[in-house]
Amino acid sequence: MLQNWFILLPEFCLLSFFPIAWLVDIFRREKTAKTFFTLAQAFLLLTIGTTILFYDKSAFPSYWRNTALTTLFKIFVYLLAWAWFYLSSKWFLNKKRASFKFYAACFILLLGFDMLASSASLLALGTAVPLICSGYVCLILRHWDIDKVKKPAAAFAVSALSFCALLWIGISFIRFYAGSFEYEEISRFFAKDPTADALPLAGVLMVISALMFMMAVVPFHTWFISFISTAVLPVCGFITLIPPLIYFCALINLVKGGFEPLGDFIVPVLTIFSLLTLITGALSANHENNLRRLFGFLSLYIQGFTLIGVMDFSRGSMMAAFAYIVISVLSLAGIYTVFLGLKSRGEYLSEQADITGFSEIRPYMSAALLVFMFSLIGLAPTLGFFGNLSIINVLIENEAWGRAAILLPSLLFVAGACLQVVGTFYFKPLSNKFDRVDKAVYICLFINMVFILLALINPAWLLRDAFVILGDVS
Repeated sequence: MLQNWFILLPEFCLLSFFPIAWLVDIFRREKTAKTFFTLAQAFLLLTIGTTILFYDKSAFPSYWRNTALTTLFKIFVYLLAWAWFYLSSKWFLNKKRASFKFYAACFILLLGFDMLASSASLLALGTAVPLICSGYVCLILRHWDIDKVKKPAAAFAVSALSFCALLWIGISFIRFYAGSFEYEEISRFFAKDPTADALPLAGVLMVISALMFMMAVVPFHTWFISFISTAVLPVCGFITLIPPLIYFCALINLVKGGFEPLGDFIVPVLTIFSLLTLITGALSANHENNLRRLFGFLSLYIQGFTLIGVMDFSRGSMMAAFAYIVISVLSLAGIYTVFLGLKSRGEYLSEQADITGFSEIRPYMSAALLVFMFSLIGLAPTLGFFGNLSIINVLIENEAWGRAAILLPSLLFVAGACLQVVGTFYFKPLSNKFDRVDKAVYICLFINMVFILLALINPAWLLRDAFVILGDVS
């Protein structure tokens, strides 16, 4: 029994942040955004260390199970969160605003993501999703103009409650027929009768739909775009960069662990969601002049592209989708890092009309943005070419010509949206004065660029161990 408590150290590290940071917020007279970043950094590093230490140990394996797969995704997410926390602290320092509630909301989400990634039971899944939804509400409300974010927060809360209810109705249907919440038992039930009664299949559809809502795929994407439009930059970055990898992990666990015998039922459902998301993301990005909304729609496109690649859930498709989503998230992280340098008279800019000619005074940042956008498009020799090619190869091998026929033209629309931003940076006259960029932005851009350039030498180096782990899953 004592061993179980040690195995839960990663979760205890995440939970311990709240009382310690709360006490610091109350009793420390001099506190800045750096104060709470330092605390968040310490607890996140402890979480990473203990997650690696107990990577294959599970305190309650019937509910959530730690494996090499879940550890892989968690470590990626924690490292990405650590980097974004560092950059966000600079934003809060510049704005002279408190950051305790921001980091607290992020830790609520990280705890929910931890549970979601390791879920081995619909009971754990049904607990993690409402926790994540509450974290999203707390995060969007971190705005100095509370009236600006009340409406999107309330709209999301209503939608989240509806989908959480739908999730639990679906879980109840499956539990009633399968006799268990555990993925393994559910898989055995559907393996015996893949053409089960309508109610358990309806339950599966409800559970998948709730997960699609969390992933913000079309037609459930309006809450995400609303968040991107109204939230402060640290919040926009966090909800864009951190969740996709965890949701990808949760989807693999759910389908491979519990719903694998229902492949003929699930693949058409995921096909509809993925194609709608891909097309909407690509087309909508071309009509946006606001950079955050533009890249918000491109992040939807990435979700659709990933779903198209992974929906067969074969060894090759999972590897290809993993490679693509990791590379895309790294590219988006670089783009959001550049956003922190788009500042004039203390205000962070997001309209394209305000950043014309940016390359004239910030050539290094503009060049970095160019590389990241070309990576999103998938142009050679950027790392994004490797990610896109991985999924295209899988579609060709599986003779999924219909999906490929829609996916390839969508790349042209994404290229058009990205080239529109390139034209604003490079080919329009300078129309604004920009503030000095914090050195933290340059440091993070440099690290990201070095990482991408080294990976270009041998792309398999970036993902070799991940391929071994994903191969074991299948």
